[in-house]
Amino acid sequence: MEILYFIQESGEKMIYQALSQNTILLNESAIDWGEAAKKAGGLLLDNQSIKKEYIADMIASVHEFGPYIVIAPGIALFHARPEGNVNEICLSLLTLEKPIEFGAGDKDPVDLLFALGAVDHDSHLQLMAELMKILKDGQLVERIRTATDAKKVLEMIKKKLEE
Repeated sequence: MEILYFIQESGEKMIYQALSQNTILLNESAIDWGEAAKKAGGLLLDNQSIKKEYIADMIASVHEFGPYIVIAPGIALFHARPEGNVNEICLSLLTLEKPIEFGAGDKDPVDLLFALGAVDHDSHLQLMAELMKILKDGQLVERIRTATDAKKVLEMIKKKLEE
């Protein structure tokens, strides 16, 4: 918890370090949630934030535990246990041109996806709190869903977190 305290004290938003133009992909196509997981995870892999095994870990988690990763209507958060396949705290954002089914009941279909990589069980908690602040703003979520420019998405997120 000391790491979390230090980060909060610095005033720096963790999401600014974890999410970048390189880890945002907008208006993509995916035939199913597995392909969406590979695309969201691929952004983190291309950024060298994770090892390729982490993508398989995220997919295996859904197979094992079901669509618990659908955290709100239309929104999924891929993740897996931090077991050495994550190099740094990281986050990707993927929007889909056509929503896909996860088998999550009234939370389906999903068109806004995130992939989160954590290096341990605690240090990503600030990042999660920042992400939840963003996701609680319905108007912002809708603007992210229809965005066509990753830079503008980052600007919208920054503006929200500075409120």
